[in-house]
Amino acid sequence: MSKARKLKAVTGISALLMVCGTATAFGRVPAATAKPVTITFDAMEYSAAALKFFPRFAKEFEATHPNIKVNVRVISWSSGEQVLNTEIGAGHAPNVAIIGTRWLPGYVNDGLIQPLTSYMTPSFTREFYPAALDSVKYKGTVYALPEAMSVRLLVYNKNLFKKAGIAGPPKTWTQLAADAIKIHKKTGQSGYALVGSQVETSLDYWYPMWGFGGKIFSGASGAAAASPADVKALQFLVNLIHNGGTEASVTAATRTGLEPVFAAGKIGMMIDGPWLVADALAAKLPVGVASVPSQPGVPAKNVAITDSFVMFKNSSKAQLKAAWEFTQFMFTKPVRTYFDKVEGMLPTMKIVGQEPFFRNSPEFAPYLKALNGPTRFEPVVPGFQAVSLAYTDAVEAAYSGSLSPKQALQQAVPKITAALK
Repeated sequence: MSKARKLKAVTGISALLMVCGTATAFGRVPAATAKPVTITFDAMEYSAAALKFFPRFAKEFEATHPNIKVNVRVISWSSGEQVLNTEIGAGHAPNVAIIGTRWLPGYVNDGLIQPLTSYMTPSFTREFYPAALDSVKYKGTVYALPEAMSVRLLVYNKNLFKKAGIAGPPKTWTQLAADAIKIHKKTGQSGYALVGSQVETSLDYWYPMWGFGGKIFSGASGAAAASPADVKALQFLVNLIHNGGTEASVTAATRTGLEPVFAAGKIGMMIDGPWLVADALAAKLPVGVASVPSQPGVPAKNVAITDSFVMFKNSSKAQLKAAWEFTQFMFTKPVRTYFDKVEGMLPTMKIVGQEPFFRNSPEFAPYLKALNGPTRFEPVVPGFQAVSLAYTDAVEAAYSGSLSPKQALQQAVPKITAALK
């Protein structure tokens, strides 16, 4: 999840992480390893704050485990997979790491990831929301813990809605298009923020694709990629662009570029996580939150996304033991609470989700409620990164006008099929 997620600053991290007496959310921290051991932790940079708090988490852990040294490497999400693959190829894979869940099947199939089943006690397992833990399983096996989770909802600018004479958020994509165009005509601002460049281009297309009844793929085949519903959804977005319902330069628009524009009050609607609500409220912008639209007759489901916390197999027996002790520490209540608050993530653990900060806040409450309703996660299958890239190329080609929506998706089918083999 390569973007800054900023919520209220949490001060006194040492106070939050007072687990020095060995008590944790799950009972007792295991005794320190007998002999000195060093492990490496590759953490992803969710925001600039991560450059400070991940190393501080490691120091807090070392304070209660004096025989374990944790070397922390904070890596940008934009280059995270490439950096990890380079480290693995050079024989320097980390002992523990945060990865994109879509990378998980490839690493598992290459024999690189340590299964966690034998480490997970029933009480530890029950601490996680079932949907969060299920989202990072592969072939029914727990290879990861859910590091970060977000649900995407429709966030709308109440000021622009009022100026455009729109009473409330749209429930269908047809209504969203009408409202977006009306906002632009009445206010001169963009009606709907549409990502058309880089990593989340495919996801911003999948929102209406699912809403029109389409599928990313069917089984192990990419044949569904150019189904009538898929083509209709992409044509819908192309028409929305041409009719002035989005920002002017869609093919140059990234999520991280659009978010501050929305918070500045210059966009009517955007599908995003709770951090966008927090940014908007911090800027004194009144916003509302609603479910992602769906066409009549198509069940509405909100999209949820997770990242994974994994242990690599390249470790000695002592390192594996130390890696699991560190993993447990990273999933204690103080650490998870701090991380989720600062990065604007939904809690993956029940003990954190019960905190009033999350249950009662205008940022989190709608998203936690949505998580308890019908949701969908990106499929955890081998080659999904390549699937997403094939869609991104197709969508960008349609947005730019170099190919029709049908042509673009048809060209993506063999790429998707090959990626899934």
